[in-house]
Amino acid sequence: MNPVDAAGAFLEHKPIPGVAFEHNDYVLIVGGLHSGKTGSLVTVIDLVPEPRYVLELESGFDVEVLQSEIVRADS
Repeated sequence: MNPVDAAGAFLEHKPIPGVAFEHNDYVLIVGGLHSGKTGSLVTVIDLVPEPRYVLELESGFDVEVLQSEIVRADS
C-alpha cells in the first residue's frame, strides 16, 4: 500500500496491515526524542520499515514518531 492510500485508510479507520493504531488514538511516547510526552495520532506517513505517524502533542506541536516508540496512553 502506498503512503497516500495508507493515509486515507488511516483517516477512515480502515485496517492497514502492520499498523497497530488508528486516527486520533491517544498515545504516550515511550522512546526517542519526545519520550514521556502524549498526544493524538493525526496520520500515518510511512509503512516501511515500520509505520511512522504524525502525532499532535498536547502542546499543539506536531512530531513524527515510529510505531515502536508509542503505546496507547490508556494502557
